[in-house]
Amino acid sequence: MKKVKNNSQELRKTEEKKENKVLEMPLSLKIIGINHQGQNFEEISTLSYISSEEASFLLKTDIDLFSLLKLIIPLPQKLTDGQDLSLILKGKVISIEPALSQDNFQKIRLKLDSRYIISSDKIQK
Repeated sequence: MKKVKNNSQELRKTEEKKENKVLEMPLSLKIIGINHQGQNFEEISTLSYISSEEASFLLKTDIDLFSLLKLIIPLPQKLTDGQDLSLILKGKVISIEPALSQDNFQKIRLKLDSRYIISSDKIQK
């Protein structure tokens, strides 16, 4: 009986690890939102990480905590059968920290909405 409990505990730990997987790959993205002065902005950056619940990236534009942002992340063509498709996400800023590695940049953590769209929106530099 003790053995069954250990197996179920191990299974639960494995499921928790799967749920909290983080994708770490440098993908370009466009961030759209309202800056600290209340004006619309768009900025191109690189995704630091993304999970099903959060995303992180560097941002030069000053924004406020709890700001709503839209992310447009182009999907690799290998995943889209050669089509130009992007993953579009929205979320709320939950953390703003100075980026240690780059001056004038902030590390932004975003709590993602559970909804997303895959569309032909593209990043235009």
